[in-house]
Amino acid sequence: MNCKNCKSTCIKKGFNGKTQKYFCKTCKVYQQHSYTYHICTKQDIDSISKLTCIGVGISGIAKYTGISKSNVINIIKKIAATISLQIPNESSQVYEMDEMHTFIKSKPNSNYLIYAINKTKNQVVDFVVGARTKCNIKKITDSLIRLNPQKIFTDKLNIYPSLLSKNIHKASVYKINHIERFNLTLRTHLKRLSRKTICFSKSILMLECIIKIYLHRLNTNH
Repeated sequence: MNCKNCKSTCIKKGFNGKTQKYFCKTCKVYQQHSYTYHICTKQDIDSISKLTCIGVGISGIAKYTGISKSNVINIIKKIAATISLQIPNESSQVYEMDEMHTFIKSKPNSNYLIYAINKTKNQVVDFVVGARTKCNIKKITDSLIRLNPQKIFTDKLNIYPSLLSKNIHKASVYKINHIERFNLTLRTHLKRLSRKTICFSKSILMLECIIKIYLHRLNTNH
């Protein structure tokens, strides 16, 4: 074929899927005879959301829907941006809070999913992804305090006593059984949170988006 820019003759240079690619030695660009683009429909967006919630990776979603990986990533980010996990005004509820260890990019890069659930409703109130620092944990405890909780159960991490008053805080590994079971559910459903896996998220933002979509679907189905 002739170059679409300089009209010189192009040489064959690999394939894009099953489509022959050409290379122009003059312009130094790759091109094809024709281009086809998959238009993302509402059904595709719903499929991406559902596949994300059952642990299918970006490559698997792209292969199933026929949408490019970069577009799948952008769609996931857009879906997450429209979601809010804010629980309607509630008070005098009992909450459990925990930190779940995970990784970003590789195992040496440790991070934590810090979150809280309503012990009765099993709904996630708020979450943060990042280092297990006082600053990140405080974001979740502040969210709980605004709901005027009856009691907050945590593990025996030494950060909690400085963030929660004694009259609402109880540190006990035997009182957080609901959230510990929820940790197992997350690791089962989201492959990137599994303990023994090579499917790590490449960024904290992407992991946050995936978790937000999953938790939103879980909360609304209760």
